[in-house]
Amino acid sequence: MSLRIRTNRRRITPIAALVLVILTSIATSALAAEARPWLCRDKPVFSATGPIAYQADNRGSSVWQLFFMHFEMGGENDGYTTVDSRVLRPAASTSGTLSAGQYFAVAMRRAGGRWICSGPVDDSESPHPGEISRICYSSDSSDCAVKLTPRHAQPTP
Repeated sequence: MSLRIRTNRRRITPIAALVLVILTSIATSALAAEARPWLCRDKPVFSATGPIAYQADNRGSSVWQLFFMHFEMGGENDGYTTVDSRVLRPAASTSGTLSAGQYFAVAMRRAGGRWICSGPVDDSESPHPGEISRICYSSDSSDCAVKLTPRHAQPTP
């Protein structure tokens, strides 16, 4: 006597497809909410042999996040590792310090639940004495929504 178990494959397939669609939707939403600065085209770079102090000013009405990254060939995220990041609320400023080294600085703005890379970055303005660089991030091609000024940090007594 043989025992046969019958399954209805037609019923299992639509359920599996629905589960797959739901899981894909959740994963896509999670990725959209996560900023991925290493994917941005413009990554201005600055460096110093001593500590770096920086000032960042949000001149616009969007929420921005500023990322400072190191690059290591063969590393995760196309070789970029975020070592510091700061959220910039509209019309707000932030400051901080970084240890000596080379940094790639990326600014992304929040729009419609997604992180968007800045528009063209301008780092052509000549720095003032004590400044390492002056970097201007735009949300389109004409404005300077976020201004980043890294400086040589003053030695502590």
